[in-house]
Amino acid sequence: MLPSRRFLNIRLAARSYRALALESSCDDSCVALLEKQHPSSQPVVIDEMKRTLRSVEAGGVIPTAAHEFHSKVMPDLVRDFCRKHKIDAQNKPDLLCVTRGPGMVGSLSSALQFAKGLSLAWDVPFIGTHHMLGHILASHLPSIHNPQQAPPQYPFLSLLCSGGHTMLVLSKSFTDHRIIINTMDIACGDAIDKAARELGMRGNMIGPELEKYVASIPSSTLEQFQTIRTLDRNNHFNFKLKPPLRKAKHQKVPDTITFTFAFLLSSIKDHMARHDIDEHTKQFLAYKIQDSVFEHLIDRVNLAFQKHLADGEFAGVEDFVCSGGVAANQELRRRLFTELKPGSRLNFHFPDLKICTDNASMIGVAGMGIFEQLRLKRLGKR
Repeated sequence: MLPSRRFLNIRLAARSYRALALESSCDDSCVALLEKQHPSSQPVVIDEMKRTLRSVEAGGVIPTAAHEFHSKVMPDLVRDFCRKHKIDAQNKPDLLCVTRGPGMVGSLSSALQFAKGLSLAWDVPFIGTHHMLGHILASHLPSIHNPQQAPPQYPFLSLLCSGGHTMLVLSKSFTDHRIIINTMDIACGDAIDKAARELGMRGNMIGPELEKYVASIPSSTLEQFQTIRTLDRNNHFNFKLKPPLRKAKHQKVPDTITFTFAFLLSSIKDHMARHDIDEHTKQFLAYKIQDSVFEHLIDRVNLAFQKHLADGEFAGVEDFVCSGGVAANQELRRRLFTELKPGSRLNFHFPDLKICTDNASMIGVAGMGIFEQLRLKRLGKR
């Protein structure tokens, strides 16, 4: 239910207001309670809860299994959360926020329909938010590790990298966002997960498992791996992995810059079909999976800087956000900080690790922002 004129005019009259947020776009059932002391202040997360589908045995998230999981878990999760915070019809939140997409249809419907029901039962305004806007605005939540850092100022760039999406977005205002780079095939997180599974890795979150495995490789071995060229199979491992879409030194920057990650999965599958691998080879391939994805991300973003600093599109950009599940990787954060070439100093914003993966807090931040924008728009028409 979109906020009515009555809600838009009254709900923000009080000095503070609270929002209950729900998220279920993939395999996480999430709920959060947020509060703002004033519309101009930053939102504060009072509390949040999450339950995650166990998908190790299935080898990945099965949409029907995720839908069934959310249908069973979401009602009990929200009930327990509301009891904990004494939320009911007499002590209800001022706003309900929920992910409307993108995501798996069955999964999305669980939180979406539940939030609609609460909105009608409590007579509370309902805001559906875009999942990727949530990831962009996750950087506006106070950081536990860097509480003094101010949120990014418009215009700013966001590298959104997860299992479902990989894009570079230019945000000029809360309502003005432009996708600068998108993927032409699969997302970087999807490529990492599937390639790591080819190596026999298992876990509910394959990306972090790969990160731990690569981090456990002795530094001397990693230094050796860094010297091995894979443009052809003329190397110790007989492994070929050619960086995609590389621009020749004097070639013109393309009109449309894209990401691609299917090349990585194809190369790993091809090698596994040709060879039996020992532990040393597994270490090398794991290193190359992570290294090639991060190298490609940085190469494409640097190409965008080259193009749009020249044409003025990135004028005024001083803040850079990296968000999404893959953004939790510490090596990616380090390499972005050291290898991006923005032409001038950038302020980097990396959300806390628990905010990188899907969560309801970011949906609450986005929903509260939309609600306030609608109120300002309505007041402007009066």
